[in-house]
Amino acid sequence: MAELQVNPGQRVDAALQAGRLQEARSLVFHWLQAYLVALPEHPQRQQLRAPELWRCLADVVERTSDHYLLELFWQGMDRVRPAPLPEAAALPLLGVPILNRPDLLQRMLDSLDHPVETLAIVDNSRGSSAEGPVRELLERLEREGYPGIARVVVARPFGNAGVAASWNLILRAFPSAPLCLLVNNDVVFGPGVLQRALLHLNGSEPQLMPLLPAPQQFSAFLLTALCWNRLGLFDPGFHPAYCEDLDYRDRLRADPMVQWLELPELQAPMADLNTAASATIACDADLASHNQVSFALNRLWWLSHRRLRHDPRGSWLRQWLTEWKD
Repeated sequence: MAELQVNPGQRVDAALQAGRLQEARSLVFHWLQAYLVALPEHPQRQQLRAPELWRCLADVVERTSDHYLLELFWQGMDRVRPAPLPEAAALPLLGVPILNRPDLLQRMLDSLDHPVETLAIVDNSRGSSAEGPVRELLERLEREGYPGIARVVVARPFGNAGVAASWNLILRAFPSAPLCLLVNNDVVFGPGVLQRALLHLNGSEPQLMPLLPAPQQFSAFLLTALCWNRLGLFDPGFHPAYCEDLDYRDRLRADPMVQWLELPELQAPMADLNTAASATIACDADLASHNQVSFALNRLWWLSHRRLRHDPRGSWLRQWLTEWKD
């Protein structure tokens, strides 16, 4: 055992080179077990990283087709939990896609009454009539920051990436955040809502908490990293907006391990302040017209068995047809 601990990678390599596949498998199996047992309850990233073990595991599986070892590894990874947020902690990540109406984004920021570590904004205005005003506000936020927000980060896609792709970009860019609030730029926060919501959310569990009642549940919602770790990211095939929330809601309801938290005492004051839905589209006749096309096609994709089968056919065509351009 001492020899295995000193140089396990070389021993596995030697066994594989000599064709002693069972010996190599046994070495990796015991190495993997020791690695998983030694992990603390809330491991840090460096405690999880074991590239030599991962390399040897891949080498053994590639030679033996022993997928039991792989499943043992991934089941161990499924048990990884972020450390709980301390009470009164700042919101780790606030993600906002924006298409137009920088005035509404300013209004949303003015309604924040809880500290935020990172504000991540995806600027989808490129090529639109709103590009100039949106860029002006975002550049000012990048340059000057905002009270109560530790840092402001802006991503600028080539064009309107869409809601689902924007949410995915935010989540992928900040995987260290144990939880995230994704919100439309036209939402206003009620006093004390964020602080109370964070008290009910547990970053060590797969959870999603909408701050508004149906049908606006995905206009402002908190989700933990373990939620998207279990359910995956949002389907960017719904482009640029609508039905991506229905798809995610269906996936969430199908998984009993993910907790859907609805707190009427938080949703009621939020609903009182957010009586109008889709303000960013309603104010622009061209966007409203484009939305009629994309919304209809997105509904057909949501209803389709192809979506449920993860059938990739039509990926380009749907993207092309739903682009908000003439």
